[in-house]
Amino acid sequence: MGSGFDLVLLDCKNCGAPLAGEAEDVAFYCTACRSGFRYDSAVPGHLAPVEVAFVATPHRAAEGYVPFWVLPAEVRILDRDAAGLAATFNGLLSFFTGADAGSYEGQRSFVLPAFPLPIPEAVDLALRYTREFPTLDELLGERLTGGVYDRGDARKLAEYVLLASEVEQSDTLKDLDYVMNAGEPRLLGVPWVGDRGIRRDAVFGLPMGRLQ
Repeated sequence: MGSGFDLVLLDCKNCGAPLAGEAEDVAFYCTACRSGFRYDSAVPGHLAPVEVAFVATPHRAAEGYVPFWVLPAEVRILDRDAAGLAATFNGLLSFFTGADAGSYEGQRSFVLPAFPLPIPEAVDLALRYTREFPTLDELLGERLTGGVYDRGDARKLAEYVLLASEVEQSDTLKDLDYVMNAGEPRLLGVPWVGDRGIRRDAVFGLPMGRLQ
Protein backbone atom coordinates (compact mmCIF):
# COMPACT_ATOMS: atom_id res chain seq x y z
CA MET A 1 0.00 0.00 0.00
CA GLY A 2 1.35 3.43 -0.90
CA SER A 3 2.05 6.01 1.77
CA GLY A 4 0.29 8.84 -0.07
CA PHE A 5 3.45 10.92 0.07
CA ASP A 6 5.78 11.88 -2.75
CA LEU A 7 9.46 12.53 -1.97
CA VAL A 8 10.86 15.43 -3.98
CA LEU A 9 14.54 16.36 -4.08
CA LEU A 10 14.56 20.10 -3.43
CA ASP A 11 17.61 20.97 -5.50
CA CYS A 12 17.49 23.54 -8.28
CA LYS A 13 17.24 21.84 -11.67
CA ASN A 14 19.40 24.56 -13.20
CA CYS A 15 22.24 25.18 -10.76
CA GLY A 16 21.95 22.43 -8.13
CA ALA A 17 21.55 24.81 -5.18
CA PRO A 18 19.11 23.77 -2.42
CA LEU A 19 15.61 25.23 -2.75
CA ALA A 20 13.92 26.81 0.26
CA GLY A 21 10.60 25.17 0.98
CA GLU A 22 8.11 24.62 3.77
CA ALA A 23 6.21 21.42 4.55
CA GLU A 24 3.31 21.82 2.09
CA ASP A 25 4.89 24.08 -0.53
CA VAL A 26 4.24 23.37 -4.21
CA ALA A 27 6.04 26.45 -5.61
CA PHE A 28 9.76 27.04 -5.25
CA TYR A 29 12.28 29.75 -6.09
CA CYS A 30 16.05 29.40 -6.36
CA THR A 31 17.71 32.43 -4.79
CA ALA A 32 21.05 31.39 -6.29
CA CYS A 33 20.22 31.42 -10.02
CA ARG A 34 16.74 33.00 -9.74
CA SER A 35 14.78 30.18 -11.32
CA GLY A 36 11.25 29.12 -10.45
CA PHE A 37 9.67 25.69 -10.19
CA ARG A 38 6.30 24.16 -9.39
CA TYR A 39 5.54 20.68 -8.17
CA ASP A 40 4.01 18.68 -11.00
CA SER A 41 1.63 16.12 -9.48
CA ALA A 42 1.24 14.46 -12.89
CA VAL A 43 4.87 13.29 -12.73
CA PRO A 44 5.77 12.09 -9.20
CA GLY A 45 8.89 13.76 -7.84
CA HIS A 46 9.10 16.20 -10.76
CA LEU A 47 9.58 19.96 -10.51
CA ALA A 48 8.47 21.80 -13.63
CA PRO A 49 10.00 25.19 -14.51
CA VAL A 50 7.82 28.26 -14.04
CA GLU A 51 8.41 31.90 -14.89
CA VAL A 52 8.97 34.17 -11.89
CA ALA A 53 8.68 37.94 -11.41
CA PHE A 54 8.72 40.24 -8.39
CA VAL A 55 6.62 43.31 -7.66
CA ALA A 56 8.64 46.52 -7.37
CA THR A 57 8.44 48.64 -4.21
CA PRO A 58 10.49 51.75 -5.00
CA HIS A 59 9.15 53.83 -2.09
CA ARG A 60 9.31 51.39 0.83
CA ALA A 61 11.46 48.49 1.96
CA ALA A 62 9.83 45.07 1.95
CA GLU A 63 10.20 42.79 4.96
CA GLY A 64 9.60 39.71 2.83
CA TYR A 65 7.78 38.31 -0.19
CA VAL A 66 4.87 35.92 -0.57
CA PRO A 67 3.92 33.94 -3.69
CA PHE A 68 0.98 34.70 -5.95
CA TRP A 69 -0.07 32.92 -9.13
CA VAL A 70 -0.53 34.96 -12.30
CA LEU A 71 -3.09 32.90 -14.21
CA PRO A 72 -3.83 33.90 -17.82
CA ALA A 73 -7.41 33.12 -18.70
CA GLU A 74 -9.94 33.64 -21.45
CA VAL A 75 -13.44 34.33 -20.19
CA ARG A 76 -16.43 33.98 -22.51
CA ILE A 77 -19.82 35.15 -21.28
CA LEU A 78 -22.70 33.10 -22.61
CA ASP A 79 -25.49 34.69 -20.60
CA ARG A 80 -25.93 37.04 -17.62
CA ASP A 81 -29.47 37.45 -16.36
CA ALA A 82 -29.88 40.27 -13.86
CA ALA A 83 -32.48 42.76 -12.76
CA GLY A 84 -32.02 46.29 -11.51
CA LEU A 85 -30.92 49.73 -12.57
CA ALA A 86 -27.38 48.59 -13.26
CA ALA A 87 -27.87 45.23 -14.94
CA THR A 88 -24.44 45.36 -16.57
CA PHE A 89 -21.02 43.72 -16.29
CA ASN A 90 -19.34 45.70 -13.53
CA GLY A 91 -17.23 43.09 -11.77
CA LEU A 92 -14.29 41.19 -13.23
CA LEU A 93 -16.46 40.24 -16.21
CA SER A 94 -16.16 43.85 -17.33
CA PHE A 95 -12.40 43.80 -16.64
CA PHE A 96 -11.92 40.71 -18.79
CA THR A 97 -14.30 41.56 -21.62
CA GLY A 98 -14.76 45.32 -21.59
CA ALA A 99 -18.46 44.60 -22.04
CA ASP A 100 -21.58 46.13 -20.52
CA ALA A 101 -24.19 43.83 -22.06
CA GLY A 102 -24.68 40.78 -24.24
CA SER A 103 -22.29 37.86 -24.83
CA TYR A 104 -18.60 38.75 -24.93
CA GLU A 105 -15.18 37.25 -24.45
CA GLY A 106 -11.75 38.51 -23.54
CA GLN A 107 -8.39 37.45 -22.17
CA ARG A 108 -6.46 38.84 -19.21
CA SER A 109 -4.71 37.42 -16.13
CA PHE A 110 -5.93 36.74 -12.62
CA VAL A 111 -3.45 37.50 -9.83
CA LEU A 112 -4.16 35.11 -6.95
CA PRO A 113 -2.60 34.42 -3.54
CA ALA A 114 -0.82 31.07 -3.46
CA PHE A 115 -0.63 30.99 0.34
CA PRO A 116 -3.31 30.31 3.01
CA LEU A 117 -5.55 33.26 3.89
CA PRO A 118 -9.07 33.86 5.14
CA ILE A 119 -11.35 33.87 2.08
CA PRO A 120 -12.37 37.57 2.38
CA GLU A 121 -8.71 38.65 2.47
CA ALA A 122 -7.82 36.35 -0.45
CA VAL A 123 -10.69 37.76 -2.54
CA ASP A 124 -9.78 41.39 -1.74
CA LEU A 125 -6.14 40.80 -2.69
CA ALA A 126 -7.08 38.93 -5.87
CA LEU A 127 -9.51 41.62 -7.00
CA ARG A 128 -7.09 44.49 -6.34
CA TYR A 129 -4.03 42.87 -7.88
CA THR A 130 -5.98 41.54 -10.87
CA ARG A 131 -7.47 44.94 -11.66
CA GLU A 132 -4.37 46.98 -10.89
CA PHE A 133 -1.39 44.84 -11.79
CA PRO A 134 1.63 46.61 -10.24
CA THR A 135 5.01 47.44 -11.73
CA LEU A 136 7.44 44.53 -11.83
CA ASP A 137 11.06 44.57 -10.71
CA GLU A 138 14.12 42.59 -11.72
CA LEU A 139 14.43 39.08 -10.30
CA LEU A 140 15.53 39.19 -6.68
CA GLY A 141 17.62 36.86 -4.55
CA GLU A 142 14.85 36.72 -1.93
CA ARG A 143 13.12 33.75 -0.30
CA LEU A 144 9.71 32.98 -1.73
CA THR A 145 8.05 30.31 0.39
CA GLY A 146 4.56 29.43 1.61
CA GLY A 147 3.05 28.69 -1.79
CA VAL A 148 0.83 25.73 -0.88
CA TYR A 149 -1.83 26.20 -3.59
CA ASP A 150 -1.10 24.70 -7.01
CA ARG A 151 -2.40 25.81 -10.41
CA GLY A 152 -5.57 23.75 -9.95
CA ASP A 153 -6.27 25.62 -6.73
CA ALA A 154 -5.51 28.90 -8.52
CA ARG A 155 -8.15 28.15 -11.14
CA LYS A 156 -10.75 27.38 -8.45
CA LEU A 157 -9.97 30.63 -6.65
CA ALA A 158 -10.12 32.55 -9.94
CA GLU A 159 -13.65 31.28 -10.59
CA TYR A 160 -14.69 32.09 -7.03
CA VAL A 161 -13.30 35.62 -7.29
CA LEU A 162 -14.95 36.13 -10.68
CA LEU A 163 -18.37 35.15 -9.31
CA ALA A 164 -17.88 37.09 -6.06
CA SER A 165 -17.13 40.27 -8.02
CA GLU A 166 -20.43 39.94 -9.88
CA VAL A 167 -22.57 38.99 -6.90
CA GLU A 168 -21.52 42.15 -5.02
CA GLN A 169 -22.78 44.45 -7.81
CA SER A 170 -25.81 46.69 -7.34
CA ASP A 171 -28.10 44.75 -9.66
CA THR A 172 -29.70 41.42 -8.73
CA LEU A 173 -27.84 38.58 -10.40
CA LYS A 174 -30.25 35.78 -11.36
CA ASP A 175 -28.10 33.60 -13.57
CA LEU A 176 -24.59 33.63 -15.02
CA ASP A 177 -23.37 31.28 -17.72
CA TYR A 178 -19.75 31.55 -18.81
CA VAL A 179 -16.73 29.55 -19.93
CA MET A 180 -13.22 30.12 -18.57
CA ASN A 181 -10.13 28.63 -20.20
CA ALA A 182 -6.96 29.01 -18.14
CA GLY A 183 -3.39 28.92 -19.40
CA GLU A 184 -0.05 28.17 -17.75
CA PRO A 185 0.48 30.20 -14.56
CA ARG A 186 3.49 32.31 -13.62
CA LEU A 187 4.84 32.88 -10.13
CA LEU A 188 4.82 36.38 -8.65
CA GLY A 189 6.62 37.56 -5.53
CA VAL A 190 4.55 40.21 -3.72
CA PRO A 191 6.27 42.29 -1.01
CA TRP A 192 4.84 42.65 2.48
CA VAL A 193 5.44 44.77 5.56
CA GLY A 194 4.48 44.26 9.18
CA ASP A 195 1.89 46.50 10.80
CA ARG A 196 1.02 45.91 14.48
CA GLY A 197 1.02 42.16 14.18
CA ILE A 198 -0.64 42.15 10.74
CA ARG A 199 1.13 41.34 7.50
CA ARG A 200 0.12 43.78 4.75
CA ASP A 201 1.06 43.93 1.11
CA ALA A 202 3.51 46.74 0.49
CA VAL A 203 1.70 48.12 -2.57
CA PHE A 204 -1.94 48.63 -1.53
CA GLY A 205 -1.72 48.03 2.23
CA LEU A 206 -4.25 45.18 2.18
CA PRO A 207 -4.08 42.59 4.98
CA MET A 208 -2.37 39.26 4.30
CA GLY A 209 -3.00 37.50 7.59
CA ARG A 210 -1.31 37.76 10.96
CA LEU A 211 2.45 37.67 11.39
CA GLN A 212 3.70 34.31 12.59
